[in-house]
Amino acid sequence: MVQHDTSSSSDENTASQLQEIAPKGIIPIGNYRLVGWAVDTTGRRLIDEIVQIAAYTPESQFSQYIMPFTDLNPFYSRRHNIRVFNTFRYRRLKDMTTGKFLKTKSEISALADFVDWLEKVKGDSEGIILVSHEGRKSIPGMLLEALKRNNLLDHFKNVVKGFANGFNVAKSKCKSSTKTYNLKVMSRVLLSKEDVDFRTAVGRASAVYNILVHLAQGEREDLGDETITDNAASVNEKNLIDLVCPFTNPISAEEEEIEVFKVILQRQNTFRPVFGALMRAGPHERQHASHLRRLLAENNFNYDKLKDAYDVGGKEGLEKILKDEVANAKETDLNELLEILDCFFDPQKKPVQPKTGSWNNRYNNNRPRPRQKSTSKGRSNSQSERKESETKESSEIKNNSQEEVASIDSNSVPPVDTSPPDNACNIKTSPKRENDGETEVKKETDVEREAKNEPELKKEAEVPAN
Repeated sequence: MVQHDTSSSSDENTASQLQEIAPKGIIPIGNYRLVGWAVDTTGRRLIDEIVQIAAYTPESQFSQYIMPFTDLNPFYSRRHNIRVFNTFRYRRLKDMTTGKFLKTKSEISALADFVDWLEKVKGDSEGIILVSHEGRKSIPGMLLEALKRNNLLDHFKNVVKGFANGFNVAKSKCKSSTKTYNLKVMSRVLLSKEDVDFRTAVGRASAVYNILVHLAQGEREDLGDETITDNAASVNEKNLIDLVCPFTNPISAEEEEIEVFKVILQRQNTFRPVFGALMRAGPHERQHASHLRRLLAENNFNYDKLKDAYDVGGKEGLEKILKDEVANAKETDLNELLEILDCFFDPQKKPVQPKTGSWNNRYNNNRPRPRQKSTSKGRSNSQSERKESETKESSEIKNNSQEEVASIDSNSVPPVDTSPPDNACNIKTSPKRENDGETEVKKETDVEREAKNEPELKKEAEVPAN
């Protein structure tokens, strides 16, 4: 089982899972039919949705796409090569490999068709055994939860007797030949097939069934070049059932595991305030924090129990209860748990924060970062600098033009005798204007005019008043 948590973590490797529980098996072995099946999902949690469900037998096959209520995250969209497109009125599912839109149904319609198809495959047998291939068991619980949501679980129980994991069968029968038991390796080693499309549920379902047929026949790669064909009519059905039934878990056992797992998740979610900062860190820190949180939940710890132990005995009380009741943990994990809990419950200490020198941070620091947008202050500074440079350039251009005009005027206008008389006052003129020559001549002629009228003014001043 995997995590039934509503946190927004995008890293699926941090999803909590139960310890591997040995299947109970079906006794006595009866007349059952085996069906290989696989699904594509939006995640690995119980609350995630099924996007495609496929099943395979040598006589018939089933495949149906389901329109999910939520969009696929980028990881699972790339994994399954499908994407949800939202239009004005509709939601459509598109195959990114072929570029074609897929025919989909609602969850209840697709699951109803799946159960009806299983009932036809069952025929006169005692029931169906659904066989998947997973290193971490997740899809049986997801299927049962989806059937329960749509009130199809009772009909499903009348048809299906249990679930089997082909990973456990391969691990038990192929210990001496290989150390990796995933579906791609098993298909290449046992079936000598490398052209199977494992990205789709249809390809995985057929590979699961053919691998079981190969193991039931007792064939190995070193015995010859024989390969399994899609037609498995020659295979002894009894030998196949004898192989799978000891690894089969009845539906009642699966439901019990789901209920126990939900209780563990409720305990685990009480530690969100303690591990909140670590769960928001990089993938490595998040995975390790999820492991520590799962250790506490699986050993019947919750937040209130640890808080009471700290209030009574402080750090020593926490250390005693952890060492006495957490038996399946390493010494390093216990020490780290003690440090995290003590720093959280002690108000004088700072809570443990993610390590800055982690692999994720080093990786992020080495990545090329995009160019950041300038702030309002930076924009104002850049605008003022731009204006200053523009004013400097315009003043330089204006001065140059003034100098050129002045040189042209001095060359074209004939020289004028503008020397003032002896009694004239000296007048300073600005040489920076374009009409400097004209203003200078005008002002000097006015001075000469005043000098000419000065004797007449003196005579009028000397005449006595009557």
